[in-house]
Amino acid sequence: MTDQTDISRATLEQLQKWGGPRELSAFEAMMWLAEADPHLRSTTTSVLVLDSQPDWDRMLAGHDWMTRATPRLRQRVMEPLLGLDMPMWVDDPEFLLDYHLRRVRLPEPGTDRQLLDLAQTLAMTPFDRFRPPWEAVLVEGLEHGRAAYILKLHHAISDGIGIMQLMSEALNVSREGRAFPPLKPARRAHSTTRLELAAQGAFRRFLELPHDTRDSLSTVLETAAEWLSKPGALREACDYLASARRMLATKAAAGSPILRKRSLGSRFDVFEIALSDLKTASKSVGASLNDLFLAGLIGGFRRYHREMGVKLDAMPIGFPISLRTRGDSEGGNKFAGAQYPAPLHLLDPLKRIEHIQNFVRTVRAEPALDIVLKIAPVMVKLPTPILTTIAANMTAAQDAQISNIPGIAHPMHMAGSHVTHLWPFAPTVGCGMMIALVSHHGRCCIGINSDRAAVTEPELLTSSLREGMDEVLALRRPLAAVAGPSAKGVDKRRKKSATARAAGRSAASAARRAVRARPKKKARK
Repeated sequence: MTDQTDISRATLEQLQKWGGPRELSAFEAMMWLAEADPHLRSTTTSVLVLDSQPDWDRMLAGHDWMTRATPRLRQRVMEPLLGLDMPMWVDDPEFLLDYHLRRVRLPEPGTDRQLLDLAQTLAMTPFDRFRPPWEAVLVEGLEHGRAAYILKLHHAISDGIGIMQLMSEALNVSREGRAFPPLKPARRAHSTTRLELAAQGAFRRFLELPHDTRDSLSTVLETAAEWLSKPGALREACDYLASARRMLATKAAAGSPILRKRSLGSRFDVFEIALSDLKTASKSVGASLNDLFLAGLIGGFRRYHREMGVKLDAMPIGFPISLRTRGDSEGGNKFAGAQYPAPLHLLDPLKRIEHIQNFVRTVRAEPALDIVLKIAPVMVKLPTPILTTIAANMTAAQDAQISNIPGIAHPMHMAGSHVTHLWPFAPTVGCGMMIALVSHHGRCCIGINSDRAAVTEPELLTSSLREGMDEVLALRRPLAAVAGPSAKGVDKRRKKSATARAAGRSAASAARRAVRARPKKKARK
């Protein structure tokens, strides 16, 4: 990982805290325990493509230093006996770096497709739950003298933003190698047992019981007093319950008939777009990068269904909304999920963008946006079969999940090699596919993790999504010609820009001609 010396004391303190508290949050515990159903595995995979062969000795030294500087990377999850407390991160007294960091060589010719096949196989392989849940593999023999680095990490350790925070600290901005700053001697890893954790948890709960009871009673009395003194309080409570019902709904739309099946098989695919093009297009229409990303993918989903012989007006998709705030520790998981009936029937990309903007504004205003985090402490106490059934019903109802992760703007290097691409593959966790975007040094790297039973034509899906993104990128015009923000929205901006309209129609027509040129496929049951 790292090979830099200009690491400040503040950075070292961040690495010490990376990953969050010793006790898993209720939401993280749900992700960990729900893996009793293998369809709900929460494995995140990052594939970094390197322009040359890295120095293996430097890589070993960098990983050794980083795992000592970041204690979470040398800890494993332990579940207290009888479930008397939340799962905990405990030191692994038998930590072996050479188990977690390995290297392999691709057979000739070493294509990108071979690399993705290897990465998807690694992602499908379950973690050893008695070791820290991460693995890294240096892949040698990639064509044109390149190499790759695959990092596989459990979602209970961190969400995508936390992983990017770790990478920004771990990777160097230049090729030059430097000595590592000295670290304080690590304390000897203590071997903890499940019985110890259970006893500690039961004792802590016993001590906290009077305090918790007093707080709960105080909260009830304060709420009752508020309802009596504030006429609108009861209405606010009813609004919150209605909001919770909307946020927990399992069906944003009926779903696609060709994306219903689920399996344990994954398929990785990738494509990229220029970050500058996406920024220019978003500024041209007064929208965010995420608005355009979603609008482009929805256009791609429409194309895919048309080519598969299926007419679909709406498709249920989910996407995360970050709940991170200033001062939060790095790593960990801090997000809420939104379920969106994606409007496949809207042919105009500007109308799709407007639809997305209205939906996101509505969701962000939901009083119960974080309802899953609030009910997680109750859900995690449910018997595992019930927990997995509830989780599976929520995720399987989504045909796709979408994630846009802020990446790293500056160049990145690993042990002397330049990182040219950073492909993100988030877990499907029971849905039909997971599509993630990470921006990296001028590129938008888009990774598609699809369930093989749901997506039977992955090459067609990838080309359809690429065409959908090309359609929204055609909305761009030179930044110098872009006017300031307009209060009238995208419809007024569309009337003002005949150039953008013409470009959009031209690109859309070209995409339609390319799609129609392919042999038609029969609709699949």
